[in-house]
Amino acid sequence: MARGWGRSEEDLGAEKEQAREGRGSAGGHRPEAEREALARGLRLSLARVEEQLGKSPSPARRQALEAARTELLERLAKLDEKRSG
Repeated sequence: MARGWGRSEEDLGAEKEQAREGRGSAGGHRPEAEREALARGLRLSLARVEEQLGKSPSPARRQALEAARTELLERLAKLDEKRSG
């Protein structure tokens, strides 16, 4: 029977345990970290929409992209309210 890539099950178990401890170390800051991750994703989406908006010649496509941009900006504003409020 093949043994894999030469890593013992103990090594794999230790790596899993370290990863579990790393996730748990955020403690009470987890909701804030989740908000930051969500905001980062929204900013990336906003950048992509704005890039596409600059390239799109179609009026219908531009209208859809404008709507998407407006929604993303509103969602970012709500996240900022929750963070400061």
